Amino acid sequence: MSIIDSTKNTALAVSGRTKEIAGFAFKNRDLQTEGKADQIQANLRRARDKSVEAVGSVRKAAGL
Repeated sequence: MSIIDSTKNTALAVSGRTKEIAGFAFKNRDLQTEGKADQIQANLRRARDKSVEAVGSVRKAAGL
């Protein structure tokens, strides 16, 4: 995972949390849901990047 991808994921998670809080404060369920979706997307991207790194480590250890 590159530093750029990591930064983008963090920015997406932070903006999602901000949307969620704003939606809660203004009683806007659509904005709140959109914020949660952004956070889930950032978490899925992080998980994908970690799994790609893990597969790479296993391949390297196996000499493939």
